[in-house]
Amino acid sequence: MLKAMGSVLVLSGFAALWLGQLRTWRREIAVLEDVIGVLERMESRIRLERAPLPRLLCDLGIGRGNIVIIWMKALSSALQQGQPLHRAWVDAAEKLPLEDEALRSIRELGYKLSGDEEEISGGISTACNQLKKILEEKRRIRRDRERQAAAVCFSGAALLIILLI
Repeated sequence: MLKAMGSVLVLSGFAALWLGQLRTWRREIAVLEDVIGVLERMESRIRLERAPLPRLLCDLGIGRGNIVIIWMKALSSALQQGQPLHRAWVDAAEKLPLEDEALRSIRELGYKLSGDEEEISGGISTACNQLKKILEEKRRIRRDRERQAAAVCFSGAALLIILLI
């Protein structure tokens, strides 16, 4: 009976850790999807509307996840306070819960947001393409990890059954 309880505790501990990690990976993918969506929308609105950037940034966060809404509002308020665009962009991007490669692409975009419409659109397009590649890689890795987790869980369940017999 003690072996069975130990096995159940080990499996439940693993399950709790795994679910926490899975939640983190899913959140990162969701934030990355929202950032890509915001940047694509920003590019099209810059081309079509030529709206002022602080107002545009505040509007872009609407309909996105909380993290991206906060990012856009922080960026917009920093610009309204007179902070330079590239500095405000980099500071706000640092708070996004993304890995280094994605953050680097977003930070670099902050330096490309000055200039004419073509330069800005080109910078946004380049950043979106880089982020889409990162997103596809994250999705592939997540699928692999979920398969590995399923294999470990089935192995643990089989071990538990063997111990109970």
